Amino acid sequence: MFHTLSKIGFPLLLAAVLFGCKKSSEGGGAAFQSLTFKFGADSTAITIDNAVQEIKNMPRSCDVTKLAAAAVLPAGFSISPDPSTVTDYTKGVTYTVKTGDGKTYTVQITAPVYDPVNNPYGIYTAKQLNNVRNGLNDSYVLMNDIELPALTTAGSASVGIADYKDYGWYSIGTRYVNGGHVIFRGSLDGQNHVIKNLTCLYRDNSQPTGIDAGHNGKSNSGLFGYAIHSAFKNIGIQLAATGINEMSQDGSAGLGYVGSLVGYADSCTITNCYVTGTATLSASQYTGGLLGTAQNTTISKCYAAITAPAGSYAISASTAGGLIGTSYISDISDSYATGSVTGGVDVGGLIGTLNASTLKNSYASGNVTELPMNTAGSLIAPNNIGGLVGTLNASSTVACKIQNCYATGNATGANGSNTDFHKSTRIGGLVGTIGAGGGVMQVTNCYATGLVSRININATAPFLIGALVGNTPNGIFITSGTCTNYWDKTTTGQTVLGGGNGNLAFDNANTANGKTTAEMKASATYANWDFSAVWNVASGTNNGYPYLRSTTK
Repeated sequence: MFHTLSKIGFPLLLAAVLFGCKKSSEGGGAAFQSLTFKFGADSTAITIDNAVQEIKNMPRSCDVTKLAAAAVLPAGFSISPDPSTVTDYTKGVTYTVKTGDGKTYTVQITAPVYDPVNNPYGIYTAKQLNNVRNGLNDSYVLMNDIELPALTTAGSASVGIADYKDYGWYSIGTRYVNGGHVIFRGSLDGQNHVIKNLTCLYRDNSQPTGIDAGHNGKSNSGLFGYAIHSAFKNIGIQLAATGINEMSQDGSAGLGYVGSLVGYADSCTITNCYVTGTATLSASQYTGGLLGTAQNTTISKCYAAITAPAGSYAISASTAGGLIGTSYISDISDSYATGSVTGGVDVGGLIGTLNASTLKNSYASGNVTELPMNTAGSLIAPNNIGGLVGTLNASSTVACKIQNCYATGNATGANGSNTDFHKSTRIGGLVGTIGAGGGVMQVTNCYATGLVSRININATAPFLIGALVGNTPNGIFITSGTCTNYWDKTTTGQTVLGGGNGNLAFDNANTANGKTTAEMKASATYANWDFSAVWNVASGTNNGYPYLRSTTK
């Protein structure tokens, strides 16, 4: 497939190709013919399809002020001067092409220098994607889909990572190595292209041969490991069947901060990015389908649609979410996750832990399951399992709010042999538990429909499972005596809003907002919800339950 752009752009050819003739009025000269030029050491093939052409988005490996090329010519054609001579293309270069019958035409080529805003570096191949690690402060655009190679010796050579054949992709950027200079601080615009066949596997060694941006402390894994003050947009990722497995074979060690796009995103903007594939993301902690951890970051119009392999889960880790493992002081909107999640500590269908952040106009539809605990002895904290969010926390200065969201997946407690531990697990159809941060927390205009269940019951205090939340203080789900959150009392299997002691928190004891399935599918049930701009309801969409206009196509 060939991509044709105007004079301000250019196409990428997967092989050297000569295009057909274009008619022109050049007197007695030959008609202009499109040619392929291969630029730089990696022979990036570009079609010259205009007599006067500006080439933008050259790869980082091409220095346009000192650039050699090779022209692919038909039999009998010649070109002068010789393109293999190193030339400054920023000043414009004019070539004369002589056809087989002796006629001539001219081609003028200009390539402007890199500019982070108007002329970012182009990425055409897997090796050029890998080369981003050598320009961590620069801006990039994907010029076509990138197919990462198979885990073979040839694949290692083609991508430029020595041990790729054993461990797959090596994350771009990490933290606290050589003073932190290997953090990615640039930008990537995928231009709606897809990076395919991504897989990252656990390394016993700290860094592969030839890569100077190594891991420290075995953390930060994904296409990008650690990014700060970076922008990512319009990027698709398709996982390989081997997925991302950052656990050692015996399960005794593993990485934290793991996500398909970025392991740890600090002060970033992430827009219109997604991940798909039939695979599993498995890590020790802080793991999400798209992002492991988001701190001071804005995420919008993103999704993770990872299908679990048979008999497994899409995501498995401690503190895990279908989209994001943990969020700190971040804003998430118009996003969703559909994959199943299993784990411990804080586990949510969309986000594991929502800390001092805002979540709105988003949903999760995957099942959430507690990881069985079979180790004897006491543990520091219970697990918190929520259909949307595992744990909700606020700080003394920053509020934490959820608005216009829903969860349809099941939230299930486990049957590990450490039954005393599992008796303390908090399970909610929407949120596992409300933390003790002490700041302002609020949940409004949300609902849950998935089955909420546990196996191990604490007979002396069976208050840790609820339709919307495992445990909550007053004023979170009910504000000023009004509750705008609902649940399907038939499909959730729960009759009360929260699992906390009803004598201590009125919110937990609410039963009025548990509705029948028929009521849940009627817009009239949802008092003061915006069904003109935010919500909609139709029998053929979302199984008849209300859906969000911004996340449903």
